[in-house]
Amino acid sequence: MKKMMWVALAAAVMVGCAQQPKYTISGQVEGVEMLYLTNNDGVIDSAKVDNGAFLFEGTVAEPKVAYIANAADVRAASVRALCIVEEGAMTFGVTESGDYVVTGTKANDAYKAMNDEAFKLVSEYRNEATSDERRAAIEQEFEALGDAALEANKDNLFGVMQLQNAAYSLPATEVKEMIATFTPEMQQTAMMQKIQEMVDQKMRTEPGQPYIDFVQADKEGNEVALKTVVENPANKYVLLDFWASWCGPCMAEVPHLKEAYDAYKAKGFEIFGVSLDNNGEAWWKAVEEKGLNWLHVSDLKGWQNAAAADYAVRSIPSNYLIDCATGTIVAVNLRGEEVKAKLAELLD
Repeated sequence: MKKMMWVALAAAVMVGCAQQPKYTISGQVEGVEMLYLTNNDGVIDSAKVDNGAFLFEGTVAEPKVAYIANAADVRAASVRALCIVEEGAMTFGVTESGDYVVTGTKANDAYKAMNDEAFKLVSEYRNEATSDERRAAIEQEFEALGDAALEANKDNLFGVMQLQNAAYSLPATEVKEMIATFTPEMQQTAMMQKIQEMVDQKMRTEPGQPYIDFVQADKEGNEVALKTVVENPANKYVLLDFWASWCGPCMAEVPHLKEAYDAYKAKGFEIFGVSLDNNGEAWWKAVEEKGLNWLHVSDLKGWQNAAAADYAVRSIPSNYLIDCATGTIVAVNLRGEEVKAKLAELLD
């Protein structure tokens, strides 16, 4: 009986392995001896290039994003192409513009099709003969291109990739609704699970939600809790601002923040800046040179900043306007003149 049980278990394992989706990636490339199939988790496979030809083959439990490159570390590679590893036969090749590309399955073909259209739009946009009116139209077409790609690919990983890109700027409730429109298979992928985790965290920091307290150090190393600023009787509204000295868009927001601060500081407005720098000198140099005369803290861990994780920050600048009387978030990601306009609405 025991022997029969082990035979049955072995057979089940063999059947399970046999049922895993299979893939192949073949192609031609010159001047390369080895190619690697690699992603953030490490090298998935490697293949020797023989007379310009190579072949990757294997099984994949679920689709995943990887790169085909001539170095295990993609950053050091001179040959690289994004590949959505999924069931089917894929082909690696070179476009007329000299870019490396993978085709042959729905997700990879969709990725290439969108990139081809995007390349045309970008080329037209950069053309000196293109009018300002046409450039404005191209910007709208470019955005619509991404939206259309997401809508058309809810049954493959390229659609999930598009949703991941869009999720950074969309309200969490909207992203949650969009997740439900994907096929069950795509909803179970590791990439979609990460999006879901981000959405769940993001929903905790949308307007109407209570702010999340945290403690980080100022320039002198003194720990400062956000709570102490929100509960300060002198403050009516606190803007929690995530930024970094190396962030160009953050620097572009500085004049607007300074204008709002100067206009409403006396009326109960405070800014609590959290830097995503990992270099203390660069952080404080930016504070002093730009005249950012409000509160600043950081744990100097860059994108691993603990408070940024609490607030599901995926891009900067990001900000959250907190009503001190209720402890709730009343606005998110105010840009440019929006900060001053919102304060005028609340404090004038």
